[in-house]
Amino acid sequence: MTTHEVLILAAGLYLGFVIAAVVHMVWVARDATRAARRAQVAATAAVKRTAGDRYLAAFQLDRLIHGRKERA
Repeated sequence: MTTHEVLILAAGLYLGFVIAAVVHMVWVARDATRAARRAQVAATAAVKRTAGDRYLAAFQLDRLIHGRKERA
């Protein structure tokens, strides 16, 4: 191989490495974004579920308190 061919080979290998690195970075960032979005949706659902549980517990407590007063 001539010097010129070796330089072209080295440039091609470097270019392939850079392209592979960029694709990997984009792929990882996309997965991280999806994971963050999934976690946000799960957190929002947990907050709503907790708020509903607190409301129902307060409602049941109110029924117990007023039910005992009406019976007495």
